Amino acid sequence: MSNSQNYKRLDVWLVDNKYFSSRNVASNAISLGSVSVNGEAVQKSSTKITEFDVVTIDISEKHYVSRAANKLKYLVTKTKIDVERKTCIDLGASTGGFTQILLEFGASKIYAIDVGYEQMANRLRKDQRVINMDRTDARDIGRDIIQQSSIITADLSFISLRKVLGQIVNLSNIGTTFCVLFKPQFEVGQKEITKNGIVKNTEIVWSTLQSFKHWLENMNIGNIKIFKSPILGKEGNQEWLVYGERI
Repeated sequence: MSNSQNYKRLDVWLVDNKYFSSRNVASNAISLGSVSVNGEAVQKSSTKITEFDVVTIDISEKHYVSRAANKLKYLVTKTKIDVERKTCIDLGASTGGFTQILLEFGASKIYAIDVGYEQMANRLRKDQRVINMDRTDARDIGRDIIQQSSIITADLSFISLRKVLGQIVNLSNIGTTFCVLFKPQFEVGQKEITKNGIVKNTEIVWSTLQSFKHWLENMNIGNIKIFKSPILGKEGNQEWLVYGERI
């Protein structure tokens, strides 16, 4: 072990052993605390290891700051979105579940937008790649931010997606990828919601979802794909993940 030639950088080792597709993605996992060496979580990609060290990778749900993380992860995996080195916008960032997944898949910069205040998990707030813009209405973000972003995600509450996305889509560049979470309780209208926040009429949900799809098409969003979220919303509603590209 004294021979320096036996040492290898942790991020390089992870790529060489096929745990991650690139050093950038490996570095993101390390910075999020998902990689341990000899039982100790490490934070530096440059950590030197040898063949005698035990490396473990844990990117399970317990490392995510919210349930929403696994929803976006499912969509990114299904659609094979190329997030690496991309600038992104996360609308309705809250504690940072979507932001965390974008980082995990290699985003270089994320504008985390939310009308709330001090909700984002501290470890994400400290990440230099995250521009935390709390107390910000998504409808007020500037053209410069929108046009430098290749991927725009949205996990919004208490407002319809249409009310927020319209201007953002109009200002986005051709080729911009949109990944949004369709929550029926904020889309179908108050009369269709029980006092517990549940939308029981599945036909109304489906027709509203199709109407939203047509609206996106009219906004010049193409290649639209819709997936049933593998995780129910907090109230128990079935949510839907919608993917599209600005054309």
